[in-house]
Amino acid sequence: MVHRSNRALRPAGFVRPAFLGAASVLALCAAPAWAQCVPDSSGDNVTCSGTSPAYSNTAAGVTLNAQSGGTVTGPVVLGDGANVGNAGTVNGPAGSPTIQAGNTATITNAGTIAQANATAGSSGILLGDNGTVINSGTLTAPSGTNVVSFGRGGSFTLASGAPAVVTGNVVFDNNIVFGTNVGPSVASFVNQNTAFGFAGNVSSIGNTTIDNAGPYTGNFTQTQSGSTVNFLNEATGVFTGTIQTGDPIGLTNNGTMTLVGLSSLQSAATGAPASVVTNTGTLNVGTATVAGQLNINGNFIQSTSGTLGLTLRSSAAPVAGTTFSQVFATGSAQLAGTLNLNVTPGYYPSGSTYNVVVGNGGLSGGFSAVTGNGLTFISFVPVGVVTVSGTQQAYQIQAVRTTTYAAAIAAVATPAELAIATGYQGVVSAADLAPAGAAATLVGQTDVLTVAQAQAFFDSVNPAGYLGYANAMRDQANLFQRQVALRMTDQNSSHPEDGFWMQAGGSLFGKAARGTSNSRETGYQIDFGYDISGPKYVLGAAFSYSQDHLTYGLGNLVGHNNAYIFGGYGAFHLGPLVASGQVSYQLGNFAANKVVTAGATTYTASAHAADRLLTANATLGGELKAAGLSVTPFVGIAKQVGSISAFSEINAGAADLSVGRIRANRTDLLAGATVTKAEGGLRPYLRATYRSQIGTGPDAGVTAYFNGDPTTTFTVAGQPAAKHQGDVDAGVNIVVNDEGGFFVGYQGTFRSDLTSHGLVAGVRLEF
Repeated sequence: MVHRSNRALRPAGFVRPAFLGAASVLALCAAPAWAQCVPDSSGDNVTCSGTSPAYSNTAAGVTLNAQSGGTVTGPVVLGDGANVGNAGTVNGPAGSPTIQAGNTATITNAGTIAQANATAGSSGILLGDNGTVINSGTLTAPSGTNVVSFGRGGSFTLASGAPAVVTGNVVFDNNIVFGTNVGPSVASFVNQNTAFGFAGNVSSIGNTTIDNAGPYTGNFTQTQSGSTVNFLNEATGVFTGTIQTGDPIGLTNNGTMTLVGLSSLQSAATGAPASVVTNTGTLNVGTATVAGQLNINGNFIQSTSGTLGLTLRSSAAPVAGTTFSQVFATGSAQLAGTLNLNVTPGYYPSGSTYNVVVGNGGLSGGFSAVTGNGLTFISFVPVGVVTVSGTQQAYQIQAVRTTTYAAAIAAVATPAELAIATGYQGVVSAADLAPAGAAATLVGQTDVLTVAQAQAFFDSVNPAGYLGYANAMRDQANLFQRQVALRMTDQNSSHPEDGFWMQAGGSLFGKAARGTSNSRETGYQIDFGYDISGPKYVLGAAFSYSQDHLTYGLGNLVGHNNAYIFGGYGAFHLGPLVASGQVSYQLGNFAANKVVTAGATTYTASAHAADRLLTANATLGGELKAAGLSVTPFVGIAKQVGSISAFSEINAGAADLSVGRIRANRTDLLAGATVTKAEGGLRPYLRATYRSQIGTGPDAGVTAYFNGDPTTTFTVAGQPAAKHQGDVDAGVNIVVNDEGGFFVGYQGTFRSDLTSHGLVAGVRLEF
């Protein structure tokens, strides 16, 4: 379309008024030159300085120089043979080219030529036949316009000294447009600028020569006219885009070329193939993440110094140009040098094959090296040259699973990582059965991981952190029974007491011991109770709600455990002996989120499960009274039986685990003492308890399997609560008229895996 527009502007010679097109331009032609663009006595040499408006002189052979520091607001309209030298700034108006000249015109830009308006049809520079543009300055055009539009035989040179990128719109516009070139006419595009280069598209019809020695980001499109095309990407050239030609092309790459999509060479020609692609540099077909295809109606030659880069993307059924990059030649392909594979994350079925180079006329030679194909868990093994059909041959590679996950990480893995890796191997079998399913997606993401990344993945999958919720269940029950024990020894008056009590408290600071297997706990609780008492006994019932917040040592598992506890209690004084006992039943549930990391991909698995716990304890002590204090040392036993129900994670696809029941059974020996003051308005109290596990304790193993598939079952060891624990409760009762009162205190837990500090406060009403 641009070519037809150019012809309309020059029907028989550029000096005719028809060249100017619009009536406004004709009027401009008739107007005298502005004072700031001043011709000499011959009228052929014009100098523009200062701030100049539009200038027009369509006589042949005019030379115009725009001086440095000056600004010309175009259009500048000149005739055939014009010679423009710009060291200043020339700005284009809406609807008109910035500079417009006839045949054999030369534009040398060392300043700035800018088309600021995006009016359709505008161009930065519009030239007739055999025009030349040499740019060593700044040359730009916005979307919807062209940087330069030529007639026949146009020549564009981007000089090495240009201080900025020549820019247009890479996606939509043909920013350098050449007319029809047949016979002796040749369009020429030369980029000598290694620092900034060209960002845009080049289009031509017929004979075309491209010589690129710098950055060229955009596309090259040539329309068939029975001509030839030559494209040289020099050693310093960096081309990124696509190439489409209708006529035969001789393409030589000595630098770096990245073909970002489909490039088709000599696509419209008929008869014998004539195009030749020679690669002595680095030719990437496809980008780091997108496969590409190079179709050649002719031959492909790679020298010993060349590197062919191809992209592989996962697919159950490999498709050239879509899921893997391919070079396809209708003639022959000559192979040498290096084949570099860029493998993107994805599932590659073991045994799948990829014909990365195909020649209808056969292949010769071979690659001396194949790189990028040896991943940790899967490799792409060169099969070599295979015959597809008739004379058509292909260079083929095949995906092969080289090792198991466990074997690959065995030298550096932890026991938990090895156990999970062994179970995870079964996910590959599920992926093979459903190549488009969730298992295949996850396997594809893990197959491209390094050993260290795979370890991080298995660590993030690890369900050992869920054992912390079993520990939290017992901690919540223990805290409840500790507070009830204080109520049984808290005699606030000298007569039997009946009444309600209520308290609230929480662990303000729960510090986990060092190590990734431990969990940090914080939380709060609210307790209600009613008891009756006589001179020798206390009997009561209580209810508690508590919530513990947990953060696993790895930081990827965070959640909370809710506990609803119902209990009964009693204490009996048998002379100096004091016997007490408690029974409580805990109904609870936990909810948690676990972040799973597979390289650059993360999933958040959510888990929710019910838990149950029965706790009973009994103590026997001796009460000693002296100086208004009651001191009661005691020994006892505590038994806990319960578990977290089996559950399944959700939202993490094939990384979701089904986790078996986690038991929380434990028996402890108790020893300690309670000290209280039995008289006065302020009555401090202290209770210290030492707990020591009896027997082997609860099973620390956590069993799980992947994606609902029991064949992937594995077991890892979690971190149970330590065998020994110290509990401290201390505070003061504030008694009002010997009929109840308030209390405030400290509660602390000390064991090797957790240190917890909290506050508790409450009220007791007596009748």
